[in-house]
Formats: sequence, structure tokens, C-alpha cells
Amino acid sequence: MGRFGMSAKFIPTSSGTSALGGSGGGGGGPSFSYVSASGGSEWNEGFADGNYRFHRFQSGGTSSLSVSSGGIITIWAWGAAGGRGGQGGNNGGGGGSARTTITVPDGSTLYTAVGRGGGGGNGCYGCWGHGGGGSNSSGYGTGANGNHASCSGCSAGGGGGGAASMVFLNAWGMGNLKIAAGGGGGGGGREGCGGAGHGGAGGQRGSNGQCGSQGGCTGCNNDSNGGECGRPGNDASGGGGGGGGYRAGNCGGNPGCDCNGAAGGGGGSNWVGADEGDLTGQGFGGATWAGSNCSPGSDPQGRRNGAGDCNGETGVIVFGYKNP
Repeated sequence: MGRFGMSAKFIPTSSGTSALGGSGGGGGGPSFSYVSASGGSEWNEGFADGNYRFHRFQSGGTSSLSVSSGGIITIWAWGAAGGRGGQGGNNGGGGGSARTTITVPDGSTLYTAVGRGGGGGNGCYGCWGHGGGGSNSSGYGTGANGNHASCSGCSAGGGGGGAASMVFLNAWGMGNLKIAAGGGGGGGGREGCGGAGHGGAGGQRGSNGQCGSQGGCTGCNNDSNGGECGRPGNDASGGGGGGGGYRAGNCGGNPGCDCNGAAGGGGGSNWVGADEGDLTGQGFGGATWAGSNCSPGSDPQGRRNGAGDCNGETGVIVFGYKNP
């Protein structure tokens, strides 16, 4: 029977077909079926213990994977990156990452929401100049706008926070969420006298700017959508917006004096639900990884495909399952 028992690889169905290519047998016992699904960019690959089918979603926004015959599916996700702060400000943070393995029933739909990156801030923009927050079009996990520049002097706006990448089973809504990879926070805007703070990657706090400006915390909002703090009242640049996530990051603080850089926004948090553990026997159980500054979260199985790099790169969601 190989390295894996039937209970570890195959799920009973009502189809009357066998995963091994024959009928369910004359004894009236349970029959088994491989997963059959469609959606995204599809390919087969020799991977782990055999041949796998993969589906990649890397265009920002919503889509879906239709699962006609259910079974064990592993999901990998990376959030989108935050945008760079204006006027030579600091980098936006890379996306966080998450992985989970779940059993999906026959006839299910896995709804995907791939995060878009935050926009870059602009320099020397009185009263304006922030970078826009990234969205995944689901209404959940949206990155916040960066903070505008103040209305006096040649100050800069903060970069926008990146959106989370998320998967929902059969219906939209946080109660149906299966996985979330946090977006990176936006970088702080800069002025000539001092450097700005970088945005925190998904799962990471933003770094401090100058003159008392504090980096945004990670995953500290009681909502999945990122937080912003408005423009500074003095002649100062704006902090980066918080990244979206299971719990979004907060904005980076604005400096308390002229001619100094603002702080970076915090990344959104990464999350997996009631993960069913390493059902495949290949180390694909639930896990999350915070990024670090420009670097996205870890990619132990090589599924990232360049997603989530700092300064506005889009996220990605990948599904994989055993396929004969």
C-alpha cells in the first residue's frame, strides 16, 4: 500500500469509483476518489511523495476553486506587500505567509481573495500624497491608506498597507475563513533631515521613524481591515498604513517635529483555522510565518512564485492535492 494508509490519502465518496482505478468492489465497502477541481492556473508536478495537481491564483482580487470531488487539499498563501513611503521614504513590508491542510467536501467552492499591494507615497505634497491601501475585493483584509503629508512645508505621504490573501469555504465571511496571510505595512514618508521607518512585513511590527514616531503594531486591530491615523498637524510627513490580515496592523506614527521621517505601518496577522494536521504525511500541516522587512514569509515547499515582495507586490494563493 506504500507509505500512506488509505485513510491518510483518500476520502470516501458516493461516486462508486475507486482511487485505484477500479470499482468500489463487490463487498459493498466504501469507495474512494481523488480530488477533482478546477480554477486558476493549473498544472501537474512531481512533488513530495508523488504526482500533484496545483492551482495558482496570483491576480489580485476574488475568484474561486470549484471542487467537484472532494478530499484532502493543502493551501499555501502569501499576503501582498505595503507601498514605499514618499520622497525617498522607507520600504513597505513584504507579505506574510500561511499554510493549512483541510478536508473539502464534494461539491464545495473555495473562494479566493488575493491581496493587491499598497501604493507608494508621494513627496512634497501639502495636505495630500499618501499611498492607497491594497484591496483583495472581498471586503475583508484590506490594507489602510498611508497617512497624508501635513498641510505645510515640503513633507511626504506614507505608503499604503498591502491587503491580505484569504480563502473562504462555500461562502464569504470571517466565519467561513480557512486561511489568511497578512499584508505588509506601508513605509513612512521622509523629509530631508531624517530617515523614515520601514513597513512591517505580514506578522511584523513597523519600525520607528524620527522625532518620537512609533512603528505600527502588527495584528492589533479588532478588524481584518487596516488602520490609518490621518495627517499630521505640524509640518511633518505621514506614517505608513497598516496591512490587512486576520487582524490588521495599525498605522505608523507621524513625527512630532519638522524635517523628520515618519514610522512604518504594522503588518497584518497571519492565521489558519482548525487545521486538520499533517494529513498527507509530508509536513504540510498548519503553520504561519512572519516576513521580515522586505522579505516575505517563509516558503518551505517553493510555492511563492515571487509573490509578496516589498513595495507593492501582489500576493498569491496556491492549492495542491495528490493526483494520479
